[in-house]
Amino acid sequence: MDEARVILSDLQHVGNMRVGTSTRAQIDDAVRLMIRNLSRLLTFDWDSRPEVRALIEAANRQLEVPRRPNTESTTHYAFNWLRDSATVGARLANLHKGGPTEPPGTRAESSEAHDVRIGDFYEARPGLFYRVVDMTTPKVGVKTLRFANGRTAVVSGLVDVWRPVERVSSAADTYGPPPYAPAR
Repeated sequence: MDEARVILSDLQHVGNMRVGTSTRAQIDDAVRLMIRNLSRLLTFDWDSRPEVRALIEAANRQLEVPRRPNTESTTHYAFNWLRDSATVGARLANLHKGGPTEPPGTRAESSEAHDVRIGDFYEARPGLFYRVVDMTTPKVGVKTLRFANGRTAVVSGLVDVWRPVERVSSAADTYGPPPYAPAR
């Protein structure tokens, strides 16, 4: 599996975070994950297309130690840095080897509508995938799926969904410099 797809799956998780419902500890954990993923993306072999060069420069700027959130940074600063970094990282990961053909970090599964679960990816249109965050069952065999962006879809019968790949990570699973700039 392409490592860029796994990284993009992590970045999609950050995209679902909300500043009002995320604790500072969750944001700090996501910042560490973001630094690890951006650092890893920068180690890949990239071509010399202008858009790739621009994204690599943007990722390098985000990883500069003075720009990173530290323990004294406000929660809004840390969250905004996180969202900006996720945007740059996701765009860069999508360009790796021509972009993903399926949602990154996932494997295809076909299932009946009643087997769709929260956390699955649903392809709303070719190449556009939404993560299911909530669902209702108005009648047997029919599901109304709600996505993080507020959109919904009604599905029945056979539905193609993609499920996240299980990953094991540890504190030793790190790339690049420490996640926080030293406090001044």
